Amino acid sequence: MIKLRPRSFHDQIVEELGQKIVGGKLDSTQLPPEAILAESLGVGRLVLREAMKVLAAKGLVSIRPKTGTHVLPRENWNLYDPRVLSWHASAAFDEKFVADLMELRHTIEPAAARLVATRASDAQIDTMRLAYLAMEEAVTQDDYITADLRFHAAMLQACGNQFISQLQYALSEVLRTSFKASGTSPDPSGRALPLHKALLVAIEKHDPDAAQLATEILIKRATQNILASGMLKTATPAGASN
Repeated sequence: MIKLRPRSFHDQIVEELGQKIVGGKLDSTQLPPEAILAESLGVGRLVLREAMKVLAAKGLVSIRPKTGTHVLPRENWNLYDPRVLSWHASAAFDEKFVADLMELRHTIEPAAARLVATRASDAQIDTMRLAYLAMEEAVTQDDYITADLRFHAAMLQACGNQFISQLQYALSEVLRTSFKASGTSPDPSGRALPLHKALLVAIEKHDPDAAQLATEILIKRATQNILASGMLKTATPAGASN
């Protein structure tokens, strides 16, 4: 799992600016002049420049000689970048962003589940089973989400397609973001666990139709939770295209 906490003062500036851009708090297409922005953040201009290079590499800003630094439209952002996704999770959720996120899950995960039911080895199924058991035993939200992410990552790894398998790193943050949007937490009534259990059993039985259906039901429930969470906003963040 990729850790997203800042490891240095430089990373903290990247984090602060990234959250402000994604959250719409830097709401103009052109950022303040370098000297003014650096002073407002309490950093030197060199630190600010290095932070802007990181944001530019993620597609959030464009740095142009003489014309300054501009916030780019969302279509330019690297939405698969774990930190960009984490910045979305730190802001109010935009309806379009969440709709696209869930559409991505509907596109990839059911198809991956079919492949896993056909191809998974006993060892790979054991890894999924251990993650499911960890979900059953979770006592905190973090424990539950960590185990849930392990379960889905293990499924993607077991699909036998190297391109889908490598998506696990981006999709792990996609899933984390969707879990936060849906308010996922350890569920005392166990409503979510039977859905994961159904997916695990389908894979154990090597039943691709049942595995696909179980995955679709899981995603449908997550979508319903997001809609019921009250965490969505209709306004589009600055830098995002309509």
